[in-house]
Amino acid sequence: MKLINSKNLESKRLILRSTNMDDVELVYALRSNAIVRKYIMQPLYKTQEEAVIHIKNLLTYLKENKSISWTIINKKTNQKLGSICLWNLSEDRKTAEVGYDLLPEYFNKGYMSEALQEVISFGFNKLRLKAIEAFTHTENKASKKLLLANGFTQDSKRKDLDFPKNIIFTLKK
Repeated sequence: MKLINSKNLESKRLILRSTNMDDVELVYALRSNAIVRKYIMQPLYKTQEEAVIHIKNLLTYLKENKSISWTIINKKTNQKLGSICLWNLSEDRKTAEVGYDLLPEYFNKGYMSEALQEVISFGFNKLRLKAIEAFTHTENKASKKLLLANGFTQDSKRKDLDFPKNIIFTLKK
């Protein structure tokens, strides 16, 4: 199945639309923020040009059917809150990894849980995935809580060899 999704995903409070070049400021805000990126082992962005390059890569990955990324928008205020994606699809297209980030002012308001539920539904019902995985830092309590609350279970037998401080969660259909 092609990942290109012309329709937005919607929940009670949110619209999830494909990330595009209108999201440079959001991507820069997310990827240059030390609070947001605390548990991500990558350097912070220093320029908006890095965000432009990142979005261009996301658009290429979408065109190549490798990943899909959404911008999370509050329906009432039209504020951009964060992003969420399905990426790292398995060769057989049965497993994908979910990734997400949120601006700090929107932490602990249930937005990411609401967005994650829409992406899980899309992954299982539209892409026909059999499992969705999430890799998170062992110290990221909020991410672990989010995943457990949405039915993911920790896979203690698997290790992230690239990032040993990560743990892996899986949700099976």
